[in-house]
Amino acid sequence: MNHTSQGPGNQLGTIVVVTAIALLIWIWAAGETRNEDTVYARVEIMASSDFETIVSPTEDQQVAIQVKGSARSIQRLRQVLSQPLVLTTGSDGIPREAGRHEISLVDAIQNLPLIQQGDITILGTEPSGIDLEIDSMTELSVPVQPVFTGVTLGGEAVSNPENATLTLPSRIVAQIPDPQVIAEPSPDTLDGLQAGRNQQILVPLRLPPSLRPFGQSITIEPTSVQLAFTLILTTRSSTIATVAVQVAAPADGLADYSVQIDPADRLLSDVVVEGEVDLVKRFEEDGTPVVAFVHLTSDDLARMVGEAPVTLWELPEGLRVTSVDGETDQPIVKVIITPRER
Repeated sequence: MNHTSQGPGNQLGTIVVVTAIALLIWIWAAGETRNEDTVYARVEIMASSDFETIVSPTEDQQVAIQVKGSARSIQRLRQVLSQPLVLTTGSDGIPREAGRHEISLVDAIQNLPLIQQGDITILGTEPSGIDLEIDSMTELSVPVQPVFTGVTLGGEAVSNPENATLTLPSRIVAQIPDPQVIAEPSPDTLDGLQAGRNQQILVPLRLPPSLRPFGQSITIEPTSVQLAFTLILTTRSSTIATVAVQVAAPADGLADYSVQIDPADRLLSDVVVEGEVDLVKRFEEDGTPVVAFVHLTSDDLARMVGEAPVTLWELPEGLRVTSVDGETDQPIVKVIITPRER
């Protein structure tokens, strides 16, 4: 009868195997032990459809999250949180109705699929919640307003279609009493057209100044329209940085009174001159000086008025001044009138 005995080598192998198994069990148990810890995340709230818009907050929110879970799950969560946690309206406990809402971050984050798939429990957050404001999007039919600069038309321009659709947050609608969109051909487009003929061109639509502050929240459909019009004359504008102001008055009046222009008004800024294209080009090439005149009557001198409008311009024939410093009204100049000593 043979007896098998375990030698020293076999005993050592058994010890190594048992130790390795015990170590693996310990590592697994350590990874599965539920711990409490704090992790940090950026929370982003997104609208679930194009007919909602998040009014606030629009920036990612920094949140500290107290969690409980296995060490392995917490470590995996830290890796996931290198990207923002996205909370979507209409899910994860986030409402989608227009208005103001107070969101519990504990509930919203706990409902996220990436949290529910593991053994993570959200114990608390700092801050505990977010004040969320949601607005609904509204479709609004508005007229298309053709705008032409630098040309003379024979009659009115006609837009096809005559109306466009704006999609915008409902809160904006109440702020704009008469919304519209603008179809304005570029100067380069108009320069290439022949005067005296019926024209039809495709022109992009844009928002008027009253709506431009909200431009990122508004879409226009269609984006372009066809404009039909008759072009009579193509004009061009040129802006002069400064124009000197002089006084025109009866000679006998100036013999009795001294007239000076207030130093602050001696130069007019951004004077826009307009005329037929070739005339303006020649004016720009020649560098012809422009002078503005304040015309004072004998009665103005006798009353020693303190201000008077610019009513005369020294310009090449065929040109006219259309605005000064962005204003189309006649500029008013302050004058200082004093009697002359005899």
